Amino acid sequence: LTCEFVAMPYTTGEHKPQAHGDRAAAELAAAVRHVFEPVIQMHLYPRSQIDVSITLLQSDGGVRSAAINATSLALVDAGIAMEDFVCACSAGMVQNALLLDMNSQEDSAGAELSVGYLPRSERVSYLQLESKLAMGSTKEVLNFAIEGCRQVYDVLRASVSIRMQEQLSSRGHLNA
Repeated sequence: LTCEFVAMPYTTGEHKPQAHGDRAAAELAAAVRHVFEPVIQMHLYPRSQIDVSITLLQSDGGVRSAAINATSLALVDAGIAMEDFVCACSAGMVQNALLLDMNSQEDSAGAELSVGYLPRSERVSYLQLESKLAMGSTKEVLNFAIEGCRQVYDVLRASVSIRMQEQLSSRGHLNA
């Protein structure tokens, strides 16, 4: 499994050329690879390489979660066998208020916890905390993010179901 992440120079509204070998891009690509390596049933694809290429067109926060969710959808659409669906969400705390799927302004004002979640096995597969968070608040923010992941899973599962029905219908296997 290989993963590549590229952010377009205009993603944040400012034109900033991406440096070759950008550390943040490499870190995000490694995180996505790390999340999916144990989930993809690689034994079904001997002598094969699965390439994941993520291109960020616009950013207003939640990039890690969006990258993980988009990768899940792409792998399902490609027919890649996985042990579980991976969904992600970020949560944080700004001035003692819990926030889900923080935008860039909220993210810069408080702590953000990104969570990758496996809904069928009910396991957390990825955690990354940006900034400091009070120890007493950590469990509350984590549970809030997991609940967000469950909501994301419902939306992604419905999207996959619609896509599969469209494909079956277009091939004449399903009468609409």
